[in-house]
Amino acid sequence: MKRKQRRIFLVVLIFIVLAVSYYLVEYSYKKELKKINEVSKSQTNELLSNKSPDEFIYELNQKIDSISSFIRSQKKIIPYYPSSVEAYDKILRKINLFENRLDINIDKISSEEKNHLRIDRFKISGNGKFRDLFSLMNLFESSPEIYKLQLKEINQTFAPDEKGKLDEKVVFTFNLENIYTTSPEFNLDTLLSRKDEAFLTYVSDFFTSLIKLDIPPNDEGLFEVEGAKLIAIMPDAVYLLDKKGNSYTLAEGDEVYLGYLTKINYDKHSCEFLLNKGGILEKITLVLEDKEAKK
Repeated sequence: MKRKQRRIFLVVLIFIVLAVSYYLVEYSYKKELKKINEVSKSQTNELLSNKSPDEFIYELNQKIDSISSFIRSQKKIIPYYPSSVEAYDKILRKINLFENRLDINIDKISSEEKNHLRIDRFKISGNGKFRDLFSLMNLFESSPEIYKLQLKEINQTFAPDEKGKLDEKVVFTFNLENIYTTSPEFNLDTLLSRKDEAFLTYVSDFFTSLIKLDIPPNDEGLFEVEGAKLIAIMPDAVYLLDKKGNSYTLAEGDEVYLGYLTKINYDKHSCEFLLNKGGILEKITLVLEDKEAKK
């Protein structure tokens, strides 16, 4: 008896499940789908109700032009390169613009990919004039491409040039990150015009010594004030002998070794020189010999 009741209960339960399923499929789901289709048609008709296909296309083109204009106005944008080799070649072209000014070594540190972006990291080291280093770094910073620079080390050094004169330089190391994409769908090169422009940015060289370590030789054979004598004086010129016995006739403003003849004082029988000895200014006055003896 109990077994028969269970069978009846199962049959009734199955019948209820089938009835509910039939109702959901035939009535409730179809009703919901019909409602969704009506809303979709209504929105589509609303969008196109008062516009011809030409007007609709025109509005789309306007939006595309607006987006393109926005992209062009950006100072920086993620560049596209088909491969990492071409991205590296772009960096080398920038560095080679300074090949006659800076001694540079470039080493690749690492690479990584994040979503559609690729980041290549380099260590750049070398030596040269501070203003050339500044110009190189500024070339990367002001580029439309995206580079991240981090200065790691900069020190002053001295090296003799071809004439044996000590030349001031800086030894430097900085890290460079090159951020770009290799995905063609993000290629915006048609909207941009990227150019390599080399220029020197004239800034104050913080590493230039105010007092020089060496004094340049007198290669031009100019009059040397040290050990010289004033032999004769005229209102607009003086007659001088240097320590080697060579004679010179100079007027105010004439160049001498390390400086200039700045003043002729006819009344006091003297002349004045201003010399720049490695950054130290020195004023020297020569007095006519016989007047010096009378003192």
